[in-house]
Amino acid sequence: MGTPFISLQEPTPLDDYLLGRPHDAQPPSIPKSFSDAMEVRTAVFIEEQGVPAENEFDADDSRCCHWVVYASVNQVVQEEVVDANGNITTPRRSSTRSTPIGTVRLVPFPHAPHPKDGGEYWDGMLKGGAVDGVEGGDATAGPPGRGEDGILLHEADRATSLHDGKEPYVKLGRLAVVKEFRGHGIAKLLVGQALGWLRKNPTYFDPSIKEQGLESLGAASEKDIPKWGGLVCVHSQEQVTGTWERFGFNVDEEMGRWKEEGIWHRGMFMRLELGGDEASS
Repeated sequence: MGTPFISLQEPTPLDDYLLGRPHDAQPPSIPKSFSDAMEVRTAVFIEEQGVPAENEFDADDSRCCHWVVYASVNQVVQEEVVDANGNITTPRRSSTRSTPIGTVRLVPFPHAPHPKDGGEYWDGMLKGGAVDGVEGGDATAGPPGRGEDGILLHEADRATSLHDGKEPYVKLGRLAVVKEFRGHGIAKLLVGQALGWLRKNPTYFDPSIKEQGLESLGAASEKDIPKWGGLVCVHSQEQVTGTWERFGFNVDEEMGRWKEEGIWHRGMFMRLELGGDEASS
C-alpha cells in the first residue's frame, strides 16, 4: 500500500441520493467523494455487518463533513493468456487505482435526543418493547426536529454523566476501514484529521442569526445563541469502545447502552481544548 491521502467533502445537498442503490449507480449530481465514502460504508456496515442497505444513508449525511482515505492499489485488469504450447498470447495487464479504504463523518449540532438506555433502534426509530428488561417505549429518535420554516430546532436533552443536556456538541460517526487495510493506523488517521480540522474551524457549524433567527435557535438574545465549545461525541459500537478510548474519548455511563441495527452501542465524549487564536478563526 502506498502513502494514503485524504479527501474532505463538506456539507452538500444529497436530495438525489437513491436509497438502497449501489454507490456506483447513483445520479451524477452525487459528489464522487461521497460515493467513495459510501463504497467503504457499504463494504463494512452492509456487507460485513449486515446493516440493511436502505438504513445506511440517513438525513444527517447531507449536513455532515465526510473524510475519505484513499490508497493507490494495483489491480489486475487482464489475466495472462497462454496457448497450448505455453506461449503467452495475451500478457497480463494491471492498473493502479486510487481506492477508497476508510471514512468517517462529522455531524454538526443539533442532534436527536440521546438514545434510551436499553432501547432498540432501526433506521433511527426506537422500537416498542424492552431490551434486556429495559422498557424501550415507542417514541422515535430520528433527526432533530424542524420548525415551520424547515430550520433545525435546538432543544434541551436529558443530562448524562458527560453532557449537561444543553451544551452543543458535534458527533463523529460512520468510522469504517475496509477489512484488508485494517491494522495500518487508518482509523487513527481519520479521527486525527477530523479533530484537527475541528480545532482549526471551531465556529464552522455555529448557527447564523441572520439565516435562522433567534426563535428557531431557542435563544432569547444574541448571547444565548448555541455555540460549539469543544465537546465531541461518538455513538460507538460496544466492541470498539477501547479504540475510541485510545483516541481520547470516555464512556458516558449514564447514557447507558442501546442497539442500533441490532448492534450494541455506547455513548462516549471528549473535549477538545480550543485556544484563543483557534476559537476566533
